Amino acid sequence: MPLPRTAPSALLLVALLAAGCSSTGPTKEEKARQVEIHTESCASYLAMGQYAQAEDQALRGLGLAPKDYTLKLYLGRALLYQDQPGQLKRAEQVLATLPSGEDFRVKLSLGEARERMGVALQEASAAVRTGEQYTEAADPEARADVLAKDAQALIEKAQKDYEKAWELQPNDTEVLNGLMRVTALRGDYETSLQWGEAIVNITAADRAFWQQQLRRPEINPREEKRMRDNVRKLEELELAVHLAASATLANQLDRPERAIEHLDSIIAFDPSIPETYSRKAQLQLKLGRYEEAIASIDAYMRLAGLDFEHPDIQRAWRIRRDCERALAARDDA
Repeated sequence: MPLPRTAPSALLLVALLAAGCSSTGPTKEEKARQVEIHTESCASYLAMGQYAQAEDQALRGLGLAPKDYTLKLYLGRALLYQDQPGQLKRAEQVLATLPSGEDFRVKLSLGEARERMGVALQEASAAVRTGEQYTEAADPEARADVLAKDAQALIEKAQKDYEKAWELQPNDTEVLNGLMRVTALRGDYETSLQWGEAIVNITAADRAFWQQQLRRPEINPREEKRMRDNVRKLEELELAVHLAASATLANQLDRPERAIEHLDSIIAFDPSIPETYSRKAQLQLKLGRYEEAIASIDAYMRLAGLDFEHPDIQRAWRIRRDCERALAARDDA
């Protein structure tokens, strides 16, 4: 009697089951290589600013190596830079499990996560207090006070994180920038200005180094682009520091002369930014330097390129007219 024929699909299933039973899974070397690939991909996505993809790669890698230090750090940074409340909390939780040791990046990233959460709570507190944000609390003022207290606690923790990172890496501009921000958030404006000055000193030296490197005759186009990118990033950071310092000096410390010095530093870097001249004109008007204020506001209107009816241009004309009236009054006296 002939044996019954087995369907091809059934034979294939038997073969697959047999192969599955005999398989031992990826070798230790293969698994390590997969983790390495996920780590490299995660780093690339972070560098490109594709943080959701970086998070995905970090999680895939941690699925194979749950205790991997680098992947946990990358996951924390990927969550941090997505800058959403839930993601920031997750970032804090992930980063808090890492030993800081000698790696300043852990405390830097933890400080950034806590700072951003603190700022979000500050904004929520202000919105609840003014009624712009609904709250189910019976006493909105009390709820706003709780949010403000929680915000302050997070910002204080962030400052301690940044200070620890600074002890490990005192010349890192990201660390110094964090210290400049949180001290300003805590109302310690003098210290904030000192951290800003430290940033400017470092960026000036680094910029001089890269500009010197650009004079080398043998550099190839790829190296030149990288060096110019470094110079551009340093300039952008320095401009941001000067802008923050000018605002602090003008608004919180009432030192318009010093604020103008920082605005002049921005103009020396890039004379094409209209807002710099507008801010400078307002400070010069405050100081009674009317001719200089007119020159600054004229530069603003020329660079802004806005229609005459635009509200910003109308405000600029009001500043100009105030200066003209003040000059006329001084001449008549």
